[in-house]
Amino acid sequence: MKKESWLVVANSSLARIFKIEKRHELKEIKILEHPESRLHNIDLVSDKPGRDFESSGTRRHALEAKTLPKRLEFAIFAKDIADFLENARNKGEFDSLYIAANPSLLGLLRESLHSATLKLIKAEVDKDFTQMKIQDIPSHLPFLF
Repeated sequence: MKKESWLVVANSSLARIFKIEKRHELKEIKILEHPESRLHNIDLVSDKPGRDFESSGTRRHALEAKTLPKRLEFAIFAKDIADFLENARNKGEFDSLYIAANPSLLGLLRESLHSATLKLIKAEVDKDFTQMKIQDIPSHLPFLF
């Protein structure tokens, strides 16, 4: 079986998946997008928060959500990325993985990845390289080659 290494470059709304070529080059094989992560919290909720009475007295107050809607969208996207990687791992498409993602997504991605996929991670970087040109990314990740 041919050994394949993949690089995931991601932020909270965009993931670019690359195959690492032997000649110190990256070949983009997949782009995953989650535009909901770009929306503001106010745009992600359909109505006003609920209201409740104070524990003592007759005053009312608004209830706060336990998780911000935007953070929930980040978690959904992290799960989408993890599912894609798990399916690819099950098909034997890669046997080592490198991840460069902004810090908030990197933590959520770690939580979402299947344990077998986690074992294939060779290195992580907590930076967002999603907007870089493909030829510039390797110079920021010298451990790839």
